[in-house]
Amino acid sequence: MSIETKHKKVLNKNYAPISWQLEFLIAGGVIFSLYKSTDYFKEIFLHKYPISNFDYDQGLLFFGTYVLTRALLIGFVANVLLRGVWMAYSGISYWFPNGVSFDKLKLNHEGLEQMRKREKAIVRLTRLDKYANLSFAVAIIFTFVVLSTFIVMFLSQVFMVEVLGLYDWIQNPLVNYVMAVFILLLQLGVFDFLVKRKSGARTKFAAVRRLLYNVYYYVSGLFLYRRELLVLRTNGKTWVILSFGAAYLLLCLVISVSQIGDFYQYGTFKIPLFDDRTTYNIEGVYNMDSALYEDNYKEGAVFYYGCIQSELIKEDYLKLFVVHWKHNDYYLQHVMDSLDFKKQELPRFKTDSLRSDFYENRAVTYNTAINRLYRVRMDDKPLDSLKWQRYKHPFSGEEGYLSYIAIDSLSKGRHAIVVKSSNRFSGSYGQNTVFSALFWK
Repeated sequence: MSIETKHKKVLNKNYAPISWQLEFLIAGGVIFSLYKSTDYFKEIFLHKYPISNFDYDQGLLFFGTYVLTRALLIGFVANVLLRGVWMAYSGISYWFPNGVSFDKLKLNHEGLEQMRKREKAIVRLTRLDKYANLSFAVAIIFTFVVLSTFIVMFLSQVFMVEVLGLYDWIQNPLVNYVMAVFILLLQLGVFDFLVKRKSGARTKFAAVRRLLYNVYYYVSGLFLYRRELLVLRTNGKTWVILSFGAAYLLLCLVISVSQIGDFYQYGTFKIPLFDDRTTYNIEGVYNMDSALYEDNYKEGAVFYYGCIQSELIKEDYLKLFVVHWKHNDYYLQHVMDSLDFKKQELPRFKTDSLRSDFYENRAVTYNTAINRLYRVRMDDKPLDSLKWQRYKHPFSGEEGYLSYIAIDSLSKGRHAIVVKSSNRFSGSYGQNTVFSALFWK
């Protein structure tokens, strides 16, 4: 008896009779757990670990977690549906093993003749059972592909930031999407045809190439799924497997980004399945976001970028709160270095007056750095000398900067305030709007 025959006999004896029960148990449990995972991740990444405190590595973990769970969820839902159909057909075949009793039918048309010639129920059930098994396997394999993709993407971004200094690049959503799609297809094996098969002869760089590949094989997680993926490709049509895999994984990516777009607007998009507009949508006109006003705050929400106290302001001041985002640390550090601001070094003072002068100068320097980071304009007039304080908002718990702006000289009516931020290297701020808000005095 060949090893392939023994292998198949063992699987049929120990696996096939109970596999559908295990599949139902695992897939059903995962679907139930992941059904509410969106709300759970939203709570984790918005409140416990605020998105504004993310750097590129935490942000990648955030997106990667979503894509991983969507890959599992889509695959296991397909498995449960196939298993449900298989069980329904199996129930009919169990009670009526002889199939259709054509002798009792008093009909005679072309459809019945075609049905007589079609495959028996047992053949169809066997094929459906195999497809259900395969859907479970594909869900696991493609989840490993996603995991491997984000491992490689994380290591690539660490190299780009820490070695090449390309922090601004990875803050660009388009760069991230292109990287994600390219690495996803790479790990899936779409670009394998570009690698020429090497002969068995030893070459000068063969040992180095083999070592590098082995490191990549284990570090990237290829060892989790590479062999099984090649089994699918070599026992079926390669272009079908790769096309289906690419479509499956890209669908997971699009669904994830769209779901994250509900509460994370930076670089994401929202695919509207239904048109829920209540007004005629025109770009470039005045648009008010109720979430930017303190008196509209709802429990459990976040201001995300910042806020002012109200739409209608009766006070003689404007309370401006700007949420600090982690990626602003790079430019803020650059400014503080240029101002010779030492964050940790506090000298000892011989007199109280020297201590008072030091802290006063320190506060002025710190305030200058924040004013360089955030450029504020009211009614298109720059406000260059605002007084900023570090502030943790009592409603949302977000940390940032607070400034009170005197508006007693403003006329009654509508006014606009715009906050823009500088980037790490060039210091330009014209294209990076933090938020803008309208108010009435």
